[in-house]
Amino acid sequence: MDNTNKKDKHFPEAVYNPQEIVEYKGNPLIEALPPILSLGDAYGKMRFEPLYHEKERELSEEIRYHMLFRLQQFFQPVTQHLDLERRISRLIRSGYIARNPLDSKEAGYLSNNNPIVPTSASSFTLMGFSGIGKTSAIEKVLSLYPQVILHKHPINRIQVVWVKLNCPHDGSLKTLCMDFFLKLDEILGTNYLSKYGNPRNSISALVIHMGRIARIHCIGTLIIDEIQHLLTTKDSGSEKMMNFFVTLINEIGIPVILIGTMKAKAVLQKDFRQARRGSGQGDMVWEQMKFDDDWKMMIEEMWKYQWTSIFTPLTDELMEVLYKESQGILDIAVKLFSLAQSRAIETGNERITPKAIKQVGNEDLKLVQPMLKALRTGRESEIIKYEDITPMDLKEFLELRKSKIDLRASIQKKKDEQERQKKEFEVSQMEKAIHALITLGVDANDAEKAVRIVLKEPNVVNSTDIMVKALNQLEMKKKNKESQLKMINETKSENLLAKIIEKGKKDKKSAYEILLEQGYIGSPVDEFII
Repeated sequence: MDNTNKKDKHFPEAVYNPQEIVEYKGNPLIEALPPILSLGDAYGKMRFEPLYHEKERELSEEIRYHMLFRLQQFFQPVTQHLDLERRISRLIRSGYIARNPLDSKEAGYLSNNNPIVPTSASSFTLMGFSGIGKTSAIEKVLSLYPQVILHKHPINRIQVVWVKLNCPHDGSLKTLCMDFFLKLDEILGTNYLSKYGNPRNSISALVIHMGRIARIHCIGTLIIDEIQHLLTTKDSGSEKMMNFFVTLINEIGIPVILIGTMKAKAVLQKDFRQARRGSGQGDMVWEQMKFDDDWKMMIEEMWKYQWTSIFTPLTDELMEVLYKESQGILDIAVKLFSLAQSRAIETGNERITPKAIKQVGNEDLKLVQPMLKALRTGRESEIIKYEDITPMDLKEFLELRKSKIDLRASIQKKKDEQERQKKEFEVSQMEKAIHALITLGVDANDAEKAVRIVLKEPNVVNSTDIMVKALNQLEMKKKNKESQLKMINETKSENLLAKIIEKGKKDKKSAYEILLEQGYIGSPVDEFII
């Protein structure tokens, strides 16, 4: 195998799992993969719940505002995601069947610079509207697999399970090959780009090198995203690119997944489908979600992540308004939910209302309104005009709104870059420390106050350090409070005795007599009575 300058990279070693399917047995490339997941297991592993505690709603405005960024991490698998996981699982494994490195013929194929080999590889395409969640879903499925596996016995090989590239903006096959070499170098620490990426090399030479490297490193699948960029190519660029993908599948044996918007439909169906072998996988077209059980389950799961001080129960009206304003596009639904909370916090209303959702949709997501309007018409001729509009980045938008919320909270004036970085660190660590304290049962307001005091101290390292010091602050505060209470009680007691003795003097009684009379001391005679 090619051990081109691995630069001391450390990769997880292969652990071989027994296989139940006959075709998969005895193939180390398949046996080293994670076990095949049931639907329930796939759902559990793909689902991601952002950090959240209901007591966080009691925190200050600026802290709650920053917590809204967590919604970007929310991922709730629905039927189409589980279908995608199964397809990719089958695609990778079936592609390895004819590439068993224990097969004596495999070494012969690798030694040939232009191999035409038996292949079990297949392919499929995933098309859908911008913002429908194609890329995030693919990446979520790929995260279930290690990208690189090191084999030492019975084979000596570095297996790359998946490689994901974006189609070049110019649709150039040469650029794609260069990107492939660069990506492998990033993953493996090799120097393929400098070795094979000479601009003077012909496309045919680059393609041969790319195919050979893909075979050497046992690439499980090659994913090409943003395939609609092929529409910008001149002459026969689109056809050349598609023929190359077909070569990877049919001759080199590398499964290929192509992802694109609906604009790429014509290219994918004409140039790609006609040329490739029957895959048996079927192509996937993701349109907006229907107002069904999948949609309702997704919204119900998302709805609990509220950082407004007043929790808003989910009603049928809110569910319907969110669907109407997002037209069933997950990315837009999450943004509307987050922005509606941002608006509620900013205005001090602290409630999520149908009116607020409509308002942020019209005012804050103006760029996607033409696309949403086209979706409402249901006419494909209108939809295809706008569907490549990318919704505004949620983080970018919330940053634009940050000044208003910070102003209301009287937080800060302009600071230099060093102070800005320090503030970013503090907010991030503060958030983690406060959440940890709340989880330990500390009152939300007390937790925030204690953390703010600690952050004023020098040499604060991380959230754990902050949490420990904050707990010490709270313990010290508790002890001081107890000490003060004790002193107050002692003072009250002393003052009361003084008043009683003073009263005794007026009645011409000694301190002993009056204290005995009031029951503060006992009679010595009584002590000896049996």
